[in-house]
Amino acid sequence: MTSGRGPSRPPDPLDTSVLFEVFALNQAIGRFLADAMREGPLTPAEYAIASAIFELEAASPTALAARLGMRLTTFIDHLRVLERRGLARRVPHPTDRRSYRVVLTAEGLAAHRAANRLFEAAHAAFVEALGGGTVPARPVLRAMREAAERVSTSASSPAAMSRSASPRPLRARAG
Repeated sequence: MTSGRGPSRPPDPLDTSVLFEVFALNQAIGRFLADAMREGPLTPAEYAIASAIFELEAASPTALAARLGMRLTTFIDHLRVLERRGLARRVPHPTDRRSYRVVLTAEGLAAHRAANRLFEAAHAAFVEALGGGTVPARPVLRAMREAAERVSTSASSPAAMSRSASPRPLRARAG
């Protein structure tokens, strides 16, 4: 049986949910970046955090955690590692004495610059593997992140999430 779009495919027995696909994508991208950045001064996670600090310049931990899609406590754990390595430091917040901002040190800027070369080469290879040019997936990825943030903040507990979600049964694997 065919349609106007070519031969039909049998259903994928592993097609369980978009969340599973996003999880698997996260794993694949993590392996790819770890390999691509292996010889650099920063891990992919450290590079992402340093990039957020670089982009936002002197930003609060809350703003940086939000930019990275991390819990604040997870961001603080990563920040401590960068501080111990002398790559980032805390500076007083100009209007809130209870808070602080995070900046990269000179060593942090140099490490970010060196890691950026590796990241940009990996990014170019990835975009090329997608077919080059503008990546149409970005709006979809942004929408998925926004949806994840909405359900994460609207659900106060796993029980609330299970009440509001309609269950999707898993398909049995053939064979």
